[in-house]
This record gives sequence, C-alpha cells and structure tokens, in this order.
Amino acid sequence: MLKIRQAVPEDMPAILELYDGVIDRFQAQTGGRGWRKGVYPTEADFQKAIDTGTLYVGELEGAPAAGMVVTQGTDKTYGNPPWRVDAPDEETAVIHTLGVSPDFSGRGLALEMIRGAVDLARERGWRALRLDVLDSNTAAQRLYRRAGFAYICTKKIFYESVGLADFLLYEYTV
Repeated sequence: MLKIRQAVPEDMPAILELYDGVIDRFQAQTGGRGWRKGVYPTEADFQKAIDTGTLYVGELEGAPAAGMVVTQGTDKTYGNPPWRVDAPDEETAVIHTLGVSPDFSGRGLALEMIRGAVDLARERGWRALRLDVLDSNTAAQRLYRRAGFAYICTKKIFYESVGLADFLLYEYTV
C-alpha cells in the first residue's frame, strides 16, 4: 500500500532520481514536449515545495515511488475559466507535478496519489482541486477523468518548459 506523506529535506536525492525517470518517460509520451531536465521541475522547484510544505511523496516498498505538489489557491495563469465550483482561493487547491517512477508504473499509484490529494483537500476544507494537463499528454487526461475530474476548457498557457501551448483544465469537486 502506498504511504503518502509530506516530503522532508532528506528526501531530495530520492526525489531527484524519481523525477529524472518521470521526465524521461514524460518526454517520450509527449513527443519531446513537457517537462525538461534543468528547466522544470528542478531541484530548486522541489526545494521550494519542501520548504513550503507542499511536496508530497508516495512511498512503496520503503522508497519514494511517486510525488506531487499540492498548493492552496488557483493558479493565476488559468485566468477565469468557467469553473464548476465558485470558490475563493482559500477554498481551492492545484495539483502540480504529479509523477510516478517508471520502476513502479502500472500499479495504480497515480490514482492513489490523487486520492491522497482529495483526502488532503477534505482535511483542509478545500472545495475544489484543479490542474492543467498538456494537450498531448493523453495518459494523464485519461487518469484525471477516471479519478473523477471534470474537463473545464482548453487554454493557451506559457510555461518555460514547453512555451505557449494548449493545456486542458480539469476540476474535482471535493
């Protein structure tokens, strides 16, 4: 069973190793688009998330097998899409950088991580979880729909790692 917990500074080497594999796989799935080593996510991104208590790891067999960042409030780059839940920022959160080590793929860990984010949302009184998915990342799109997220709309968003691209916005009502 996957144990989800907040990351601590001592996790950094394992997190970097986990995401090296995730990025390699993501690049293959998206045809070279998406996350890129040295651009996003970086050690500095993970350090900031550890410092702010927003990085979570999923441990399996005593090792970090998955990770995600969950931040309170809706990402301002989303603009004003037609969210289903009309809630102030303090009642929403965004899942970022969800990834599962290729060594542990096919075990349903991404879905377990999402369930962990939903549990966290309930504990904190958040009413909605939101996220964005690169249009070419069809595996993630299927995952989020299976987890109960509703497609909201497609927006052009600029991220340094991909440039200006189409992202699908999803929302989960907690």
